[in-house]
Amino acid sequence: MMAFLTVLVAWCGLAWAGPAEEAQLAELDRLRGRSANQVHLAAFDLVDEMIYGWTQEPVFPKPTPVVLASVTVPVGLGTGLQAQLENHISSVLLSHPSSNVKLVHCPTCTQVLVHSSPNATVVTRGIDNPAVWSEIATSTNQHALFIDVEAEGTFLVLRARLTALEPDLPILWSRTITSSADSPALLRNPRALTSAAEARQEYINTLRGRSPFAVPFRMTVRAYAQPTNRQSVPPPPFLWVQTGIEVGTSQAKDWTTSLLVGATFIPQAYQGLMVQGRLQRLITGRARSLTRPDLYGFFGVSLISVWGPATAPFSNERVTADDVIQASNLAPPRTSFGTLQLGADLRVGNRVGVSMFGEWIPSLTNSPNLGSFLRLGPVSFQGFGTEVTFWF
Repeated sequence: MMAFLTVLVAWCGLAWAGPAEEAQLAELDRLRGRSANQVHLAAFDLVDEMIYGWTQEPVFPKPTPVVLASVTVPVGLGTGLQAQLENHISSVLLSHPSSNVKLVHCPTCTQVLVHSSPNATVVTRGIDNPAVWSEIATSTNQHALFIDVEAEGTFLVLRARLTALEPDLPILWSRTITSSADSPALLRNPRALTSAAEARQEYINTLRGRSPFAVPFRMTVRAYAQPTNRQSVPPPPFLWVQTGIEVGTSQAKDWTTSLLVGATFIPQAYQGLMVQGRLQRLITGRARSLTRPDLYGFFGVSLISVWGPATAPFSNERVTADDVIQASNLAPPRTSFGTLQLGADLRVGNRVGVSMFGEWIPSLTNSPNLGSFLRLGPVSFQGFGTEVTFWF
């Protein structure tokens, strides 16, 4: 009944909330989720610290069966965190056999047992009742691990103890590990645990390695739209190789600028040189991510100079196939023009990127040799390009 009334009151509050209150509630939910994520990471960090200690100073001289007796979490975080901690403990222990803690399954330990005596009838888990355990246990060479995560002081406290599965449950090892709210959780690799000092130094080295400078190596294919007049010959696709320097305005690299030079060469068809500048803006977040792809939108300006028979269509006069053949026998044409690009760039770890863009050649807007992929008012995107970039 109390749960029903709570839900009813919350629903009524949402129904009566105005736009401002709804925005506040949405922001409150976002902050609550963010805090919960920090708590989960901090709990994982405490578990990693405990198991790392076992790998450095094992409690047992050889692999020993241990039952994960219980994992408790602060009230209000639900069973979700409890299940995640159980899975994390199992995963990390399996990845580090040097801890000499071998998790085993004990059905008698976790099932509910009823024990009757002349004094009373007790209903408990098997592991919580030493008297019952001593009567039904089939193995005495086992131990139990109890883990309690509690919210105390500034943040979280982990209390862990290893006990022998005997009637008195003697404690063989006990440790209390604390964390602080003003220190972020260390995201250690669960398959290769390191000490807190080493993990933090790794994190600092990663941040220092995010230099604002990068050297891109880019391969670009530019294709041009077919003209409406079938008698005209459009330019062939151009393959460019570019390199230069890219600079981020900050460590977050939410804004970047680049200056690249490029070249193209196809024997007996065309040759060319290019200078390109580009301004890029991160769309998917406020800072570049180390773990997920990043999407940038960009605006670019290029100055291109090309020569060869295949470059004859870069003209405001109609060019036919006969003109191209004639140009191959005479002095090859040479032309220079500027272009504007608008596109998107998808990057993975700022090491590999794939991008697409539309290109406008203002001086050839009315060229009969070029069609249009897309027209936005006076802007006609006559070219379309795809790029693959590697950063060093």
